[in-house]
Amino acid sequence: MRTATALLAMILAAPAVAQTAPAQTLSAEERAALDRTTERGRLLAAYDRVAWLGTDDVQRRLPDWRQKLGGWIVEGPATAPILTFHDRSQPPRALYTARLVGGKLADAKLVSADAAALSPSQLSLIAARDSAAKAMGAAALRPCGPAFNTVVVPPATASDVTAVYFLSAQTKADDMPIGGHYRVDVAPDGRAAAPYAFSKGCMTLPPPSAKQRVVGGVVSTLTAPLPNEAHSFVVEAYQRRLFVITPLSGNRMFALKPGAPTVLIPSPATKAGRAPKPAA
Repeated sequence: MRTATALLAMILAAPAVAQTAPAQTLSAEERAALDRTTERGRLLAAYDRVAWLGTDDVQRRLPDWRQKLGGWIVEGPATAPILTFHDRSQPPRALYTARLVGGKLADAKLVSADAAALSPSQLSLIAARDSAAKAMGAAALRPCGPAFNTVVVPPATASDVTAVYFLSAQTKADDMPIGGHYRVDVAPDGRAAAPYAFSKGCMTLPPPSAKQRVVGGVVSTLTAPLPNEAHSFVVEAYQRRLFVITPLSGNRMFALKPGAPTVLIPSPATKAGRAPKPAA
């Protein structure tokens, strides 16, 4: 875990680090993997945003929300996700729905009793979230902050796993929580796999001061050879650039920017068209 001072020093040094990045290239498989994680990060950010906006709105509409609300699920593409809050009954029933359009809440409404029944796929998402939460509890995993925000990503097909994300929330406004994010894959039969940690500890990137000229934060990841969907999520959710160094793949540096593909920063040798030197 790095201190805030060390993180700020790395942020300010980002341009110099970029100039000395190793001369390496991406394989087709790596490019495809980065595109998938970038897409997933954007989906997580959109799902998280509509849930955040919807939480504020449903609490205004339901004075007794503490007694009624049981949780939420989100479905649909990142460009137009649909939020559903449900109650605590068994089986759960819908209480409220809304959409995210252009980053803002739209079509928000309380659900009438005759339209409150949830579909089998929606009930499956709720069950997957509950199963994943039990796995997190059994592993005694806690958020790096006040709470986890949960995001359930619907499976692409009936035979795919349902990915349930537990994302550490901000402790302070403008902070960027890098560590404390997890994923639990839930099989179609409801069994939850062991939680996967995207980082080895808690890490928060503080906001730069007004006097600093900053191009982006710099972090390293020791859990995978490429940036993961948690990196993409924080970039999209907090609209800040991030440079990720991957020691497991030769200390390559990747640049993540909101709304853009993740890119490998080439070394001076690569930029000049020279072949990289072989490793010693």
